[in-house]
Amino acid sequence: MRNVVLKFGGAQFRAVFFGVFSVALLSPLFAGGKPDAGGITTIRVWTDNASDKALREQQIARYNEGEGKQKGIKIEYTVYGANYHEVIRNAAMADTAPEIFRSTGEDITQFQAAGKLMALEDMPGGREMIGRYNAGDLQKNLQVFGGKTYSLPYSMTTFKLIINKDMFDAAGITPDNYPKTWADVRAAAKRLTNASEGRYGFITGLQSAWIMRSYLTMPNGQNAGHTGFNNRNLQFEFSKALPAVEAVYGMVQDGSVFPGFEGLDADMMRARFAEGNIGMILGASFDCGVYNNQFPAKCDWVPIDPPTDVPGAPKYRAFVDASNLLTIGIGAKNNLEKAMEVYKFFYSDENLAEMYEAGLYVPFRQEAVKLAKNEPAAKGFKEFAGVPNPAIAPATLENRIQVEGLAYRETLQKIFARGYTEPVSQVLEDLDKRYNDAVSRLPQDVREDFRSTVDFTRK
Repeated sequence: MRNVVLKFGGAQFRAVFFGVFSVALLSPLFAGGKPDAGGITTIRVWTDNASDKALREQQIARYNEGEGKQKGIKIEYTVYGANYHEVIRNAAMADTAPEIFRSTGEDITQFQAAGKLMALEDMPGGREMIGRYNAGDLQKNLQVFGGKTYSLPYSMTTFKLIINKDMFDAAGITPDNYPKTWADVRAAAKRLTNASEGRYGFITGLQSAWIMRSYLTMPNGQNAGHTGFNNRNLQFEFSKALPAVEAVYGMVQDGSVFPGFEGLDADMMRARFAEGNIGMILGASFDCGVYNNQFPAKCDWVPIDPPTDVPGAPKYRAFVDASNLLTIGIGAKNNLEKAMEVYKFFYSDENLAEMYEAGLYVPFRQEAVKLAKNEPAAKGFKEFAGVPNPAIAPATLENRIQVEGLAYRETLQKIFARGYTEPVSQVLEDLDKRYNDAVSRLPQDVREDFRSTVDFTRK
């Protein structure tokens, strides 16, 4: 065995070769591209998306026997395991990657910079496919690089407030009076709390830092117009989340939050909610699997819209985390039309509708939801998928800066743990200042690469 460090696009990658084994590993790389004796061209697709493998292989089998055969195309689909990241990097560097493959968030940046990907604008029918998305759906440093598009959003993670309907019913809170604002959440939490009987209105956890983003700043994007970083003025504005932060802090002061939350991680927090004695918890669409399978809930739970800052509809579109499905590699250069046909097949609303019905993906394109013949069987999945005109959370400068003092997640954790003597507003103002001081130290061209003119205001 020998390790070889290879470089491209300013980045280093370590390729691992195992003598004869490497030949066995790489031999499938050369299988695609040329028609066989029957005039069928094999287009190879690699991914590590194992959760949808069974249904995806059914869809591919239908395609290969039907439309694909008519068009002279056969899809060869390979699902890798935990070694995928290494496999696709090694293959991309050796120019032996398949025609189509999944690129992780980090890889797509590096592959594009190294010239290993095809822009959709340069593919036949690519511009028409891009045109199926609304302005602002495609984000720089996520799907768009150097003014061209290299992938498209396929599925999304959405965010809701999850309520324990049993506790709400017992407290006489009807659906018409479910909390709509952060003030409503605090009031409902106080009403639902009965410490002597072990019931509390709200729960959070401070041992998993990602909770602060996924369960607070992301769902609050509809109120702030961003999730902490304003791409229009290139400034961090965590203080725009003040009503949400003050509401959670207020519930802590009220005694409405499950005691001991400081020591709970994400799984412990969600397992506690599933026991049925917590009134509300913020959640993401991946929590459908948590409360249906990982920690089956002992209560009737319902996802509702995240709280607004003030009465009425939120000012901005709901922000989501969007996941790309596939990219097209330079291995497709000799088969542009057929590779694009396969790319369109994977992104088709019809196939995505089947994934939605199976509870595998929350589609980014609502057209796929409308095509579904059956509602997803998984409890809560339909509600989490019901996000009209979602806004993709843009890439931020968070990972490009060196901030003095606590990062924003840890700052929020310390607020809720009552670790500051200053008012919450003052803590958030200091947080903004520390982050923006770090931004000011970045080269101007780095900052400008994250600027966006997209207006996320609800129309």
